[in-house]
Amino acid sequence: MKRIFLMMIISFVMVFSTSCQKREDKTLEKNLFTFILTCTGGSLTACNADCAAKYPDITGENYTAASTCFSNCSTNCNLSGTLLLLTNQ
Repeated sequence: MKRIFLMMIISFVMVFSTSCQKREDKTLEKNLFTFILTCTGGSLTACNADCAAKYPDITGENYTAASTCFSNCSTNCNLSGTLLLLTNQ
């Protein structure tokens, strides 16, 4: 009886340990995809120039939108994180 129980436990462990899938790291792909889609103009300078053209006069009314635009440029056009991800692979 013990032997049957032990065999069932070993079979159970083997089935569930081999059925796990390896987690794939998609961080680099997501980072590059974000850069391509959201970095207007393809560089930080071009993105900031685009924001400056959209909001030539920053007033109290459009300050939030202009600040968000410049902040998005700084975040989305940052290649440092992408380069670090590339060098770590």
